[in-house]
Amino acid sequence: MTPDNHTQNRALQQDAHAWADFTGCNYTTALNQIQDPLAQGFLGDRISARELIDTLTKHDILAQEGDEFVLGELGFGADSEWNFNQEDDFVQLALITDMLRMFTRLPGTESPEIGSYTLKHTGEAFLKGTPAKYVTNGRLIWAAAALGLPIAEYEKDGEPNLLIGIPENEHSYVFKSVRSGQTRPQAHHFRPPGYEHLRTAIAQVLAGEPAPERWTGPETGDTEPAPFHNWLLAQTDQNNVVGDFARDYAEGIQMSMHRIAHTADELLVLLSEIQHSPEAYNSARSAIGEWLDTLSPSPGVRTLRISRHSEDSDGYGAGSGSVSRLNFLCPCGDGRIVEEHENIPGFREHDVVIDCPKCRDEWRFLDGRTVADWALEPVF
Repeated sequence: MTPDNHTQNRALQQDAHAWADFTGCNYTTALNQIQDPLAQGFLGDRISARELIDTLTKHDILAQEGDEFVLGELGFGADSEWNFNQEDDFVQLALITDMLRMFTRLPGTESPEIGSYTLKHTGEAFLKGTPAKYVTNGRLIWAAAALGLPIAEYEKDGEPNLLIGIPENEHSYVFKSVRSGQTRPQAHHFRPPGYEHLRTAIAQVLAGEPAPERWTGPETGDTEPAPFHNWLLAQTDQNNVVGDFARDYAEGIQMSMHRIAHTADELLVLLSEIQHSPEAYNSARSAIGEWLDTLSPSPGVRTLRISRHSEDSDGYGAGSGSVSRLNFLCPCGDGRIVEEHENIPGFREHDVVIDCPKCRDEWRFLDGRTVADWALEPVF
């Protein structure tokens, strides 16, 4: 059942009273904060002030001891009381909560690894220009606990930071995207699911525009199959050039330096997009050869088409026709594969050649394929 306006207003009023009592601000200020457009929840329901307050007294790790809070502004177990400015404290917590919501929730079987102090700096950089451009370590922990994210203590006693359960690779992507002095990610397979929606929504509200509809989560469905990628990752324990290449490829994926090569064809395209050494190219060719040997029949590989040109021809007395020429990158990227089709009455000829001396020695066309269906395999 959808709550009516009376129920919603009642909840806002109850939250405002609770927040005013807790922080010492007046009721009107508390209500204005709770109704602030930035505090309405872009990636989920508006966070409840009463739930935030209850977290400090009921959380398994953060529950207060007697009259003393275990969590304060400086973090866990730190001797620091809350210091509310009575102006935008709730808005800060709402934004930090949304920032944490954009990440994939870490499964309960995995141990949290991201330190709250590091994560709070990442959040501040992402939320630059908002009331959450600066937040304390304690407030980051508070928001994570209110969301129910996995939280763990460090082994070292007296540590004010806690470990927060979000994926390390997603945090690394955001860290590099928003922190100054970092090399920006060149691929987006580790971008948090809610990243783009939250970034766009906040920018719209700050510009005085209406917020977009609340995010409902990533679309469900099968992800794109990645047979070659999965096979290549499985080769990282090999003690040869393929293993070396697989380890470099895996590191590039982990660091968001390049995208995933779902197929061997995509690996060739990827090599044409990034800087690489001749040794890396030769190792990639070896990896593709090993991969194709696991398949029967071999599908070979095709390269990226870069141009197509077609022109009409008057023919040679038997009628008019056309001549088409398609150019593809050669595997090494320094030459071309040229596919030609003469569709002229009496002169219907089709041909494909490797227009690169290096690739002519290192690759060959698969037998039994039509010109338009050509595919290559490496020669060793």
